[in-house]
Amino acid sequence: MMKTIAFLVATSLLWCGAAANATEYTPMPTSSPEAMLDRGDFQGTPWLSGGVGLDEREYILDRYAGDFNLKLEFALAGGSYLGNVAVRIMSRNGEVVMEAVSEGPWFLTRLPAGGYRVQATSGGRTLEQTVQVPASGLRTITFGAWRGQSDADAPTAPAY
Repeated sequence: MMKTIAFLVATSLLWCGAAANATEYTPMPTSSPEAMLDRGDFQGTPWLSGGVGLDEREYILDRYAGDFNLKLEFALAGGSYLGNVAVRIMSRNGEVVMEAVSEGPWFLTRLPAGGYRVQATSGGRTLEQTVQVPASGLRTITFGAWRGQSDADAPTAPAY
């Protein structure tokens, strides 16, 4: 019985001490759009991938649109955005100037002005478009013909 009383007194003292030292709970801020972006470079050519959610897409346009001159958008045929897409960009003479996997549905890069062939691969299917990249401004091309009923059916990209 004495051990039980001693335990209860000790627990009460610890609880009171913890309560006296407690601080008000401050929720952690949610992840910033910046933290969610994926970025890198291919042979010195910078790229940025992201765009999951409206806030992140607005952030990219506000913060980074002026840093890049080509934006690729990936979507299923039904319109849902698609990530995890392998990107390969080739110059007119066939030289690979960009190769990366876009984790998000938007992929931005800065290339010298000129004509390029862009391949986007997901789920074993490669879509291809040609694009004329401007010296200034942002050119956007959309790849939106992948088939799938929902995001759960979305294809996966090969690893480069």
